Formats: sequence, C-alpha cells, structure tokens
Amino acid sequence: MPSTQAFFIRTISIAALIAIPQIAQADVTSPFYNVNQNPLTQLQGLPPLEKGIVMESGMTSANVMLDITSASISEVVQQEQIILDGETYRLNLMFRHGLKQSVFGMKGVEVGIDIPFISHRGGTLDGFIRNWHNIFGLSNSERDQFQDDQLLYQYRRNGVTAFRMLNTSSSIGDIRLSAAWQLACRRSDETDCSALRASLKLPTGKAEKLSGSGGFNFSLAHTTSRTYQRYTFHYGGGLQINGRSDLLDEQQKNVVGFASAGVNYQPERLPWMVFKAQLDGNSAMYDSALKNLGSDSVQINVGGSILLSAKTVLDIGVVEDIVTSTVPDVVFHFALRMQYKQ
Repeated sequence: MPSTQAFFIRTISIAALIAIPQIAQADVTSPFYNVNQNPLTQLQGLPPLEKGIVMESGMTSANVMLDITSASISEVVQQEQIILDGETYRLNLMFRHGLKQSVFGMKGVEVGIDIPFISHRGGTLDGFIRNWHNIFGLSNSERDQFQDDQLLYQYRRNGVTAFRMLNTSSSIGDIRLSAAWQLACRRSDETDCSALRASLKLPTGKAEKLSGSGGFNFSLAHTTSRTYQRYTFHYGGGLQINGRSDLLDEQQKNVVGFASAGVNYQPERLPWMVFKAQLDGNSAMYDSALKNLGSDSVQINVGGSILLSAKTVLDIGVVEDIVTSTVPDVVFHFALRMQYKQ
C-alpha cells in the first residue's frame, strides 16, 4: 500500500478514537462537505457550504473527510494549454464547537478549524473509472488520450510553462479558521434555520505542491436549512476575497462567488439512512481563455448518509461534472462524522 494511503488510514483511525468519548446523537442530515476539486482551483481553498444550523452551546463535532479525485483533462485555446491527468487524495480533519458564552452579545456562535492533507499522484483508478463511464454511457474521450495511472499536471501560457508536476507530491494544505452566527432558527424542531458563516484561509500549504495558494483568503456566506416531513433542503451562497497567490497570481480573480443547493430524503422504512443529491458551483477562479480555468463550474454530488450508530455517521458520495472540463471527471467523497457534548 502506498505510504500516503497508509497515512490517511492511520489518521482516520486515530481521529475516530479521539472523538468517541461523550458522543451525542449524530447528525445524519448535514449536506455533503465538498467543493470543486480541480487541482488549480482547490488550492485557493473555496469553503464548502454548511447547513444553516450552528452547533449548540457546548456541542463539538469531529469529522474526518476523504476526497479521492481523478482528473483527465486536456485543453488548448489560443496561447494557453492545460493538462490535468492524475489523482488527488485530500484528507480533511474538521472540527466545530458551539460556544457557551455569547460573543458581542450574540448567542448561537460556532467556531471551527479545517486541517487538510493533500497528495497528488498517478493513482490506480483509471481503469475502474473508464469501466464506470462505459456502464453509464459517459464519455471517455479525454481519458483515452493518456496513459493509465500517470501524473501530469501542466499549464502553459504564451509558450512558457507556468506549472508542471510529474512526481508524487504530499503536504499539509491551507488551514481554514471559521466562525458562524445563528441568524434565525426554531430550536424546538430546527425546521427553518439560517446562519452567517465566515472563514479565513491561512497560507500553510505550498503552491509548488498544489496544496495551497501561499496567501490569505477570506469568505462570507449565508446558508439555510429547511425540513418538511422527511425532506431536508440546504441552500446558500457566498463570496470569497482572494489574497495574493504564489501560482498564477496575475490571472486569479480578486472575488469569486460560490453556491450550493441540495435535498435529503429519509425513508420511513430505513430510518438509519438518508439519500442525498447536491449541486455545487463557483464562478471562474482565473482570467483565462481555457474553459477549465476561465469558466464557471457546476458539479453534482449524489449518495447518502448511514447512521452507523447513535455515535457515528458515514457519508458516501460520488461527484460528477455537469459543466465538463471545469471540474474533475469523478470524485469519491467519504466522511466519518461524530458529535459530542462537554
């Protein structure tokens, strides 16, 4: 087993053991915590939208999330060329805590931190994904251009290679600090809630390893969660202000918009399972003639959550591109989520 994959498995196991004491009822209806995993977009740290309900006072959540991304994109327009052929493993340790004391006279305040670890590699999924696409009648036209299980991330502009990655690269990503304020919520049943969420991305990753931008980014978003009988709807949007970047700084946009909308359904006969479908999108991250860098993106995430016990929820999702070439071909999303009260 590759050392990076072994490290991911050990980290998941340790985080799960840490989170087990004093665990409360786990939340099975949260939206998928996922965003555009395009290698040159994800280093800017766009925040996935969370639900409109902040953590209750004294409540803490500990989450371990793994996104396995397979990209196979080749595009040439005018004087620009991009090749993205490889796999990215993104392991994110996510913690949220509901404060017991009011902040600036406001109650219902949540603080959090995301600590990502990112590995880019050739991988082993090309054959599996090609068969997956064949079964569902999806195109493999770009994937068939490349050798299986290779790593080649490259961007050229005006005859100059701005970035090239051929070898496996692993490092910590950009850590994100977050805060949320409950704007409105019927706490008795939590059927109609909205929250204001802010985050600050720190330059802890490395641009040359595609694990961070090298600068600070700030985001502000509004999210809403509404429940009707067995259906829960999550939707919202926000803006991110990008600081300087160590990669493609002269092309990156100063402000980027992002949005998400999803629906959950909990079957009456399967109370331990929730089915989910979710759309995530963002405006273009860069000024570029290439669709991959200079176009708005939309992806769909389908799957569900399994209540393993009152202590643990497992999310499983598969992400496919809707606007082709703007997001990777396939992303497999896994999350182990736990909550406990002090």
